Amino acid sequence: MRTFFIYLFLEYKKSAKVLLKSTVSLLLAAVLLLGAAAVLSHVFFGSRMLQAIDVGVAVPEGEKETKAVLRFLSAMESAEAVCNFRYFPENEAMEKLYEGEVQAVIVLPESLYEDMYSGEKGRIAVYLPEDPPFRVQVFRELLADGVSLLTTAEAGVLAASDLAGADAIAYGERDEIGFPKMKPYEAANFISYEYIQCALGRDNMFDEYVYSPLGQMDLYQYYFAAAVSVLLLMSGLNYSFLYQGNSRAVEQKLRVMGLGTVKVSLIKILVMANASWLLAAASYLAGCLFSRWGKFDFIWFHGSALLLLIPVSIGAAFYFHAVYSVFGKGMQGAVFLLSVNAVMVLCSGVVIPLAYLPEAVRRVGQYLPLNFLRQYCAEVFF
Repeated sequence: MRTFFIYLFLEYKKSAKVLLKSTVSLLLAAVLLLGAAAVLSHVFFGSRMLQAIDVGVAVPEGEKETKAVLRFLSAMESAEAVCNFRYFPENEAMEKLYEGEVQAVIVLPESLYEDMYSGEKGRIAVYLPEDPPFRVQVFRELLADGVSLLTTAEAGVLAASDLAGADAIAYGERDEIGFPKMKPYEAANFISYEYIQCALGRDNMFDEYVYSPLGQMDLYQYYFAAAVSVLLLMSGLNYSFLYQGNSRAVEQKLRVMGLGTVKVSLIKILVMANASWLLAAASYLAGCLFSRWGKFDFIWFHGSALLLLIPVSIGAAFYFHAVYSVFGKGMQGAVFLLSVNAVMVLCSGVVIPLAYLPEAVRRVGQYLPLNFLRQYCAEVFF
């Protein structure tokens, strides 16, 4: 037993020296992973399926109320997804439409706000190119749908106000002066405000379900779990010194001293598991500090995560031991480990989510060990 602990201490000491020397390479790998994650997140999640168009809006001078309504509408999420409002005088807006700087122009008449308030019909002119591109056609259809909804709402308001006035007169519902309790325009205002409240709260009328290639995590959480998983696997390249030719000579000597193959393998697994756990724990703590100091709030510290990283570190150590036991001579084990890890990185969804990969690759990638490792790290961290 004394020989076991002496050899374990010597392997720990040797591994500490080697891992300290490889710290720079691990940091470089981490920087490259984070850089790749940032680029891919910009490509896959920063781009949009349909680019918003620029719409020139001509508002008469002095129409402060109309401008306030337009600013409110332009700030709505549904409007931002389709168009960007830019305000110009009418002549300048039309020039920019002909030059292609804007893809549509909306000209609002004077006294539009007063016309809407008094129930008059205000005419709004919308100018589009003769042969509009697809995104402009989408804007035109959405605009037509919006006009149809407003027309339907207006018809409902006018019909209800007429009915309210007729009922008040027919049934004699009058106040102490003798006038109907609610005049037609008061009924119209009341119904209009009720309609506006329902329209603004339309998002509360539906249940929201988000289907994302990242699962229930956001972008930072997904790539953080992926980066830690890849670092954990790539750290196995530093353990090739445990399986060099001189180490095998020492093992033969240890076998003579009563330290068999099983015990020697157990020592190597313990050394690699401990080093892997230290790397994973350091990455987790660094992520917590970065999240707090950078005010990203994508990960929070909880002590149980450090304990839950132990099983995955042991599993990674068994994986390294299996590879180096078969391909341990010279650099063959490290080259084979790098090749297998590279294939798993490309096919298991840690760099590009599985949803964006070809179907054949996706079917294979969902069963690769790295995919399960990423999912486990995600469960532990989040």
